[in-house]
Amino acid sequence: MKKRILFLIHDLGPGGAEKVLVDLVNALDREKFDVSLRTLFDWGPNRQSIDPDVHYSAWIPRDIPANSHWMKLWTPQQLYRKIIPEDFDIVVSFLEGPCARVVGGCPLPGNQTKVVSWIHTPILNEAKFTEGFRSRHEAEQCCKRADALVFVSEDVRQAFLKYFSPEKPIVVLYNIYDSQKIRSLAEQEPMPIIMNPGKLNWCGVGKLIPLKGWTRMLEMQKKLKDEGVPACFYVIGDGPQRKELERMAAELGISNSVAFTGYQENPYAYISRCVLFVCASEREGFSTAAVESLLCGTPVCSVDVGGMKEILGQNNEYGIVTPNEDGALYQAVSRFLKDSDFADEYRKRAVERGQFFDKNNAVKSVEDFLLSL
Repeated sequence: MKKRILFLIHDLGPGGAEKVLVDLVNALDREKFDVSLRTLFDWGPNRQSIDPDVHYSAWIPRDIPANSHWMKLWTPQQLYRKIIPEDFDIVVSFLEGPCARVVGGCPLPGNQTKVVSWIHTPILNEAKFTEGFRSRHEAEQCCKRADALVFVSEDVRQAFLKYFSPEKPIVVLYNIYDSQKIRSLAEQEPMPIIMNPGKLNWCGVGKLIPLKGWTRMLEMQKKLKDEGVPACFYVIGDGPQRKELERMAAELGISNSVAFTGYQENPYAYISRCVLFVCASEREGFSTAAVESLLCGTPVCSVDVGGMKEILGQNNEYGIVTPNEDGALYQAVSRFLKDSDFADEYRKRAVERGQFFDKNNAVKSVEDFLLSL
């Protein structure tokens, strides 16, 4: 008999976790699972990528400011009844915070529903652990309700265990990526911004927010220009920081060597034509953009954030991980752009590492886990 499974996420905006979830629900075996995906708020470009046989629904038509605060007017049990009134064999919170609070309200005793909390972000302090909950006690109670906790990387798991030691099973499951689709899209022509064939193109990918370290990368592009390196930096993504970043590029005098592409349904066409993908984030759980870059055959250079050594190797076997310092990151980036032999070697290694993240291997691991509950 098929398992009825529901995945709950805040929305299907342009973030990495949202894209990964859509790839996951599309990939699950329909002979084993009847798959539903529900969002708290009905918006986001990743909605259009959901397969038609996935049952999609939303609690509220649009996002509401300060929603995590007003949701605290209800208990987790009340929210669960409002948001998940049907019966499922498995209910998965695919992000920490409000979604974990909702599924933590799944009633006991007598309820046969298995609850999974899927955690993507490193818990770095007490405030982050209790984010979305009324108190630490409530956060702990919701964690205890989960029948299993899933972490997207070993770094995320270790960070969580510093604040809470669950009695239930804990497991690390790497994200699922539609590797065949990514490689196919990477071969398409990039639109609407054309890549400059006369430049050393490098890129960052993600939401334009301070957490992602965009100002650091603009400052690196300024240094490259001052050193006479013919580089062009592609900012692939959109977000609330865009105008600030465009002003900064103008003030630094690098507007003619920085391309703001905006949100792209097919970022891979850009990534595959770059010499390098760079992650300068303050923190990550397990970088979707870094893995997708490897699948495109593009080398990755990153500061040391969660999951990156799991992706690139403990000793820089498949990419370069530097201390989370501007100077160290710049030295590594500039070497990629100045030393073609070095860049070519890591392009070969990127292709090799991309094979590790083949979709079929990851899907089987997730399906085996879900069936074991």
